[in-house]
Amino acid sequence: MSDKKNLDIVIRYDGNTADSGQLNLYQAAESLDGIARVVNVIVHAFANDGQIRERLTAPEGAETYLSAAKKGCFEEVVTVVFDADTVAKIKPSVIVNNFWDFLTASVSAAVGHPYDPSTPMVRKIVGKNETYFEEVAEELENALQKLQRPIKSKGAKTITFARPKSDDAVTLDKKTLAYVSVMAQEPELTYWYGNVTKYNSLSGYGRAYLEEIGETIPFKIDRFKQNISAQRAASASMDDQINELGGRRRIGAYAVRNSLGNLKRLTIVELILEDKRT
Repeated sequence: MSDKKNLDIVIRYDGNTADSGQLNLYQAAESLDGIARVVNVIVHAFANDGQIRERLTAPEGAETYLSAAKKGCFEEVVTVVFDADTVAKIKPSVIVNNFWDFLTASVSAAVGHPYDPSTPMVRKIVGKNETYFEEVAEELENALQKLQRPIKSKGAKTITFARPKSDDAVTLDKKTLAYVSVMAQEPELTYWYGNVTKYNSLSGYGRAYLEEIGETIPFKIDRFKQNISAQRAASASMDDQINELGGRRRIGAYAVRNSLGNLKRLTIVELILEDKRT
């Protein structure tokens, strides 16, 4: 049986009052709560075959601890201890590199940063489910808002997930704060023309290209289990697109926008096969 495996995640705050080793107490507490939620969701998913758990207070297959920060800067250090079963399953020689690739892919997806996984394990996850990290991203959204509270309050300019004695993994700033600061879902349906480019028939998550804005936007199907017609239409649109048959549909969805008013994702109600009206 393999031994347990420890690794540290450094969360570094830079700029403004953080450079003097201080953050507002309330803002720091909010950020720490966000860190706990982000790390626990990612650690649990990594250790449990990609399982995404809501309202998670402790991961299974690992333990997470807040460790003492270094003097002379403002950092939080989270220690992750993977249990022996998890280490044996993932393999001791690769578990650390795999975890950092998984964490970077998860946080990058949540803040809108493009990222190509570097390890075979994480590439395999994406190969089996192209929308997996978008599903993780939605679960991390609220926690990342809390984590970036010091940026909002101007206590820090950036917050970085850093791997000790290696390169920084992901850096957050005012742009990533705006990206995760989501406005309420619009109450009225809006219609676009486009096609489904990625779709997971098991979860209802995917991506759709919208002609009106010339962008590919993440989506999830509204009332997924009950909305059989939208499930079938999404699959058909993606299949048509793959087979060079166009896949074009009229997409009825509720828009979800970020704090800048930019379209962030869709909650799709229906996809209709019809010609575009002039």
